[in-house]
Amino acid sequence: MNDLMKKALEGMKANGFEVVEADTAAQVKEYLLGAIGRESTVGTGGSMTVLETGILDALIERGNTVYSHWKAVPEDRPQTMRNARNADVYLTSANAVTKDGRLVLVDGTGNRVGAVCDGPRQVYFVISHKKLVDGGTNTAVARIKKQACPPNASRLGLDTPCARTGICGADCPDSMCRLTLTVDRTPRGRQFTVIWVEEPLGY
Repeated sequence: MNDLMKKALEGMKANGFEVVEADTAAQVKEYLLGAIGRESTVGTGGSMTVLETGILDALIERGNTVYSHWKAVPEDRPQTMRNARNADVYLTSANAVTKDGRLVLVDGTGNRVGAVCDGPRQVYFVISHKKLVDGGTNTAVARIKKQACPPNASRLGLDTPCARTGICGADCPDSMCRLTLTVDRTPRGRQFTVIWVEEPLGY
């Protein structure tokens, strides 16, 4: 583990996040299946990182109620997002982590940052090491717009400069970057757990 990684890990712990280290997506899924109760309802936002662990399908197969707008028909998506915010547990990721252990998220709809700000008491962030930046919030946002947004916008079929050219453009009416949240510390009265996974996952 290099010095930057150590500093970020220490920073996340000092900022009140419980940190669980994992090597692979399979380990993340195993951990979450053990940590989340069989009777718990589970909400999630649009996270490729979470999806790639296989945990959502595993929870559904086990019998948990999972609120995912990705699995909802269009007319049910708004209510599904509200249900996710009111679930017992929320699963998400962050788009970047600063060197002092702050989590940075950029959102287009607001359901994910809303759930993080004022949603379930227990939130699990599944975050790949590749999302760590050697800098603060500005560096984190630059990383998101350069590395995460272009493939994500392309996947969603958005007509944005980053989807068309791979480069963020200022004139972007169909922008997916509408809300930016920096989680400096765990909010009072809630439990934020970062599952810090070495395997490259998500964007």
